[in-house]
Amino acid sequence: MSEATDPADDFPPADAPRRRRSPIIDVAVVALGGYMLFWMFGDVRYFLQGSEPRDLGDAAALVAKGVDPGLDDTFVVLRGTPDVQHAARLRIEPKSGQAGRTIGYLRLIEGGGSLFAAIPRTTEAAPQQFEGVFEGRMRRLSESPNFAAIQQHFDGERIVEGRDATPAALLEALGKRQGDGITVVDTDGQSITLGTKATVTIVVEQPDVQAQLGRSSFDSPAAAEAAVAALGFPYYAPPEQSSARFYNFYVRLPAGERESAQAKLSAAAVIPADAKPADPSVGAAILPWITSYPVPASDITGDGGKFGFVPGDNAKPGFDLQDGKLVPRPLQAGRLVLDPGDVKAVRLERPVTVDPQGYVIDVGVRPRDRWLEVVMWCLVLIVVGWNVTSLVAGWRARRA
Repeated sequence: MSEATDPADDFPPADAPRRRRSPIIDVAVVALGGYMLFWMFGDVRYFLQGSEPRDLGDAAALVAKGVDPGLDDTFVVLRGTPDVQHAARLRIEPKSGQAGRTIGYLRLIEGGGSLFAAIPRTTEAAPQQFEGVFEGRMRRLSESPNFAAIQQHFDGERIVEGRDATPAALLEALGKRQGDGITVVDTDGQSITLGTKATVTIVVEQPDVQAQLGRSSFDSPAAAEAAVAALGFPYYAPPEQSSARFYNFYVRLPAGERESAQAKLSAAAVIPADAKPADPSVGAAILPWITSYPVPASDITGDGGKFGFVPGDNAKPGFDLQDGKLVPRPLQAGRLVLDPGDVKAVRLERPVTVDPQGYVIDVGVRPRDRWLEVVMWCLVLIVVGWNVTSLVAGWRARRA
């Protein structure tokens, strides 16, 4: 008698359930893809802009009103003065399948250290003249892949930006000071902010002149001083005569008397037979006396409507007239105090450093040039979306 068979044996066994991919892989792909989408989104945003650039006008006006912080990844055109003297040229090494290239970086003078232009250089002998009109993609300096090289080059150049200002403008700025910095309106009507590393140079045309009497023409300091005293004007004789060629005196000599005083001193001078032309040790000369006082911007004050600062170690404070004699102007608590009317000129100087929050224009890069990056971004988006769908499906299967 044959053995009974189970009816279930007449059907083939069911396929084993398909093993699903680990959700950890999905999470890793989504995380990596999300980072890439974020990192590449600037190219997508730039691609979606129109074909006409946003006209930012003149760089000086742009800086004066404040650069819009939202200009990153914007198609713009900007006019400015390129600083050709301190231009940087960076060689971008070739990648696989790509040729190497050279990019020139120009600082726009009006922007200090906050506006630059990146210009492709097709050859080493490319022209060095620029029209001052830059059209392309505006990007944050800190976002530029070459930011470190840009910063190293331009900060290493030790560029100093100089402006002229009036004593009244400087005095007004000092009255509005907040902290160590001051903002001064220069003679062109442009504002410049001076930080702790900036310098203000006060130029004073002294009311006195320098009388230089050659040592070969006057046989002793006493003889030279006697000739100066014979002019009949207040004078000051330094206790030490540092020059080996002439004696130096300071004389309160009116402008209308200088020509006649020069003639008197020349007449008193003994001219050696072997004298050489333009030899400062021979004859006598009357020279205007102009002093310059470079002062850190953080140290100058404008209290009481007058400038106050500590003069340098070798700076001469000038002279006051007392009892018919010239005496060195005294310092007040170690500071030289000057009336604005005595100041002939004001020079403002600040070091130019690269501002990471500034901008660089990638010249010649138009929105349509980013089409390949947009295609790649869309592919990454599809991959991320597929893995997100897989995660959701797996989550639902586990809850079912």
